[in-house]
Amino acid sequence: MSDSNTELSWAELGKLTAEVLADDGPGSKNWRAEGSDTKRINERFMQALRDNNGKVPGELADVPGLIITTTGAKSGEKRAVPLAYQNIDGRVVIIASMGGAKRNPPWYYNLVKNPDVLVEKDGESYMAKAVVTTGADRDHLYEQVCAGIPVFAEYQARTARTIPVIELKRK
Repeated sequence: MSDSNTELSWAELGKLTAEVLADDGPGSKNWRAEGSDTKRINERFMQALRDNNGKVPGELADVPGLIITTTGAKSGEKRAVPLAYQNIDGRVVIIASMGGAKRNPPWYYNLVKNPDVLVEKDGESYMAKAVVTTGADRDHLYEQVCAGIPVFAEYQARTARTIPVIELKRK
């Protein structure tokens, strides 16, 4: 991943998914974010989103993306992460899939503890409250997300946990 001009692609996302599914992936005691493909790929996605008003050029142009900045649950530090999202019935929805890993992504615990997040979407920034959906509402939203971005159905099939669906309510 040394070439920052490499097009962001499904293959790049596959590398990220493989890394986060590893036993020593994000959230583990051995995770080394500084040397990870995940960190480098996420930085490239965030730069592409910022440079192109919320669009990733190339193969992933049809996947809507945003950046959320959470406050660390333990550290209190600001942490930014790029995510796919869907607009469903006027609601901005993100998924805490971590590629179908056994555990939720670290950013999920940050927004559960500190639900006020900064959202960068479509070339603008705004504050939002992250609300974890439940029950039939969660199930309906997840089904809609899978219809728009089918890989999320694969992620749910990989794990026994129920993957969280979060609504970002603009303040």
